[in-house]
Amino acid sequence: MRVRLACSIAALLALATLGLSAQARPPITATDPQFDPAAVERGSALFVGQCGFCHGSNARGGSSGPGLTRSALVQDDEGGKQLVAFLRTGRPDKGMPAFQLAPDQVGDIATFLHAAIFLNANRRLYQVLDILTGDPKAGEAYFAGAGKCATCHSPTSDLKGVGAKYDAVTLQGRILMPRGGRGAGPPQPAYLDKNAIKASITLPSRQTISGVLVRLTDFDVTLYDPPTGQVRSWFRNGDVPKIELADPLQAHLDRLPGWTDSDMHNVTAYLAGLK
Repeated sequence: MRVRLACSIAALLALATLGLSAQARPPITATDPQFDPAAVERGSALFVGQCGFCHGSNARGGSSGPGLTRSALVQDDEGGKQLVAFLRTGRPDKGMPAFQLAPDQVGDIATFLHAAIFLNANRRLYQVLDILTGDPKAGEAYFAGAGKCATCHSPTSDLKGVGAKYDAVTLQGRILMPRGGRGAGPPQPAYLDKNAIKASITLPSRQTISGVLVRLTDFDVTLYDPPTGQVRSWFRNGDVPKIELADPLQAHLDRLPGWTDSDMHNVTAYLAGLK
């Protein structure tokens, strides 16, 4: 990135326009580019008022214009110099009028865009905030009632102490997408997950083979056998061999379309309190 502006990016990260909290951000390294937070704020306001309708308030695309964070013109711009010339001409053939903005105004817009590009490319700077905004009592009622969570789970058994085991962000993620390894170490194949989909295959000889589903397409099926550690595959021809699947998390999948934002936050708040 060619833009080189003074001041610490730490203040920039506090700007609501970029969706970050200065208190929650990770440490900024010495090699990170520097942006003037006041220029970013001015540029954001100008961009929303002058460009946001077409290009979106966050510069990622709007009702009739493309996103600008991936624009070669924007990425190659130096402090607004290239943008000034472009904006004074516009692109009438594409429906974009000319803009007669002062050079310092274009410079502020350029700073805002370069800051947005930097943050888009460095997702490590984003922090998920305000997860525990729900009502624990309402979450408990949903857990035991409409959510039907108590059908399979118990706060005094499998979920005992779950609020101390996971942070709020991880906990909400596991509520909605419980399958998948999130522990320490390298990621494991999906078929090694304790909640992996189980399958039973009946061959033309009537032999039945059971295992964990690895792969299922119109042309083949592959199973993993935990006791032996073997992976076996069979070609498919229509409904032969016969395949029956059993998903331990089917109830979660069935419930997923019915979740509301309030349900998610309420249940998260309730489970987070199970220390």
